[in-house]
Amino acid sequence: MRRLAASFFLLVYLFANTELHELAKIGAFIGHYAEHRQEDKDMTLGKFITIHYFSGNVRDADYDRDMQLPFKTNDCDNFTPTHTIPVALVHALNPVFMVDVNGLPLYDQSALPSLQASDIWQPPKAC
Repeated sequence: MRRLAASFFLLVYLFANTELHELAKIGAFIGHYAEHRQEDKDMTLGKFITIHYFSGNVRDADYDRDMQLPFKTNDCDNFTPTHTIPVALVHALNPVFMVDVNGLPLYDQSALPSLQASDIWQPPKAC
């Protein structure tokens, strides 16, 4: 069961985040090849691939149909989001300060950001 679930999630990832979803257009490839075979009986698969993939994007009568073929368009424009820690969370942490025996801080804390600055971004509180 784990292997099946792992395979399922791998396929979902590959189809969503790579160009593997283009393989779903194989039916359009076969259908378009059949159309060309009806028009030209001497059309081979190699000639069909050469015309549609190695001759550039020729704007002919069936250009819209050509663009439905797999790997003809680039519609998988994913990006990796960056993860940042919001400043409010950093300020919400209570820092530990070093103090001497008299209870005075060992260094000047006036340069530290104020924890009160993030308080204005809090949701209203019910009384």
